[in-house]
Amino acid sequence: MKNLLYIIIIAMLALSCNNNDTPYAFFIAGHSYGKPLADNPGLHPPFINIFDYLNDDEEIEFGILTGDIVRLSTPASWDTVDAQLLGLDNKVYFCPGNHDTYDRELYQSRYGDPYYSFSFMNDLFIILDGNLDRWNISGEQLSFLQNNLHEVDATTGNVFVFVHQLIWWNEDNIFSRIDLNWPPYTPDSTNYWSDIESLLQNLPADVYLIAGDLGANNIASPVMYYPDRNITYIASGMGSITSDNIIITRVDTDKKVTFELISLGDDKNKLGNLEDYILD
Repeated sequence: MKNLLYIIIIAMLALSCNNNDTPYAFFIAGHSYGKPLADNPGLHPPFINIFDYLNDDEEIEFGILTGDIVRLSTPASWDTVDAQLLGLDNKVYFCPGNHDTYDRELYQSRYGDPYYSFSFMNDLFIILDGNLDRWNISGEQLSFLQNNLHEVDATTGNVFVFVHQLIWWNEDNIFSRIDLNWPPYTPDSTNYWSDIESLLQNLPADVYLIAGDLGANNIASPVMYYPDRNITYIASGMGSITSDNIIITRVDTDKKVTFELISLGDDKNKLGNLEDYILD
């Protein structure tokens, strides 16, 4: 009887140590070098100014910079960014933008593979590189994505996919209402709708596809939000000064995901809720 009681106690302790149902949060920051014509060598100063705010949030476990982290991909720029990020208490993951990979050899020598994945609290995180094939996810990277998604099953919590560019944007669909940072840089089409969208929609999990190439100027949209069945499309960024933002993503014990749109100005709630920017 004592042995049985001991086994039960050990089993209960093991279950209590399972952290997969622990609430957590992470922040998303797009276009984090900021204003295109500014002269800061590293991160956007208003972004740095909220590091203490992020450090004070005990739920935040990590951050993801969704591309255009530096204006110029030089050793000096990356040294500056690395030093600035030491001001954050938690790990920061990089999702590369076009500015970051102008010197691809330098980027990869410092930060490794430009596309990769990891799991956290039973949620899957996939980082893609939209610069390898002009906004297309193709070749070995497409195989990498397919292989990762093949592992998603009913026990998976959420799937978060990050890519710098709004690879779902098309002048003939609802996303044409979004004003991009630099329209001449936008390709006529991508393989998102032909090769990727169905992969995501067939998953037995909610998917959040998140980009970071908005908000760099006052013409560009500051943020976008669009839920479509199991896929929620999100994009944000900074550089315009007037609508600079990041997004804090929270995942509760039931794997429900909520978002907080954080203005980089004095009033953190200035921009309202992320859902206010829904396309309809």
